[in-house]
Amino acid sequence: MFSFTKIATLAAFAFSTLVAAVPVAEHAVADIEKRAASVDSLLSALNSQLQPMASQLSVLDSQSATGDNVTPIVNDITSAIQSTVSQLNALPAGTDSSNALSQLSTIMGTVLNPANNVANIGGASIIPFFSPLGAVLAALVSVVLKLVGGLLTTLLFTLLGLLGPLLTIIISLKLTVLLNVLII
Repeated sequence: MFSFTKIATLAAFAFSTLVAAVPVAEHAVADIEKRAASVDSLLSALNSQLQPMASQLSVLDSQSATGDNVTPIVNDITSAIQSTVSQLNALPAGTDSSNALSQLSTIMGTVLNPANNVANIGGASIIPFFSPLGAVLAALVSVVLKLVGGLLTTLLFTLLGLLGPLLTIIISLKLTVLLNVLII
């Protein structure tokens, strides 16, 4: 005959096996991977969307680098970034995305390098036309940092390291809102 202890031990083992087999963790991992993929895919799509606009800025010369020519391009860039920020805001926080910061750096380079070239060609009078970029890029940085979570200071140092060459451009374009986010 089986003793009560043996039956209780066998029952506990059987129930613990059933509880351990519940795929809750599997769903949670899949959800986190899906969110990370969403962040990565949204940022990648944004960069692809921004490249033709950046090319439009790049072809401007000293004659065509005017507020009338820069404003529609900056408005298109601003609109594209705002749309992505809205989509990113819909995602839950705590996404683990190792590519998000490097993609963010790439996006900033895609936008800021041509803007800086136009500012150098057009002079100080063209710089105010780029001010909307500071606000939307700041919003993009904020939402990505919120999504990837982790230690904010570490993330900012990593991001600042990636953005090192772009910081002088950010300063020269007087994108103060973006500077305020980066120099918390």
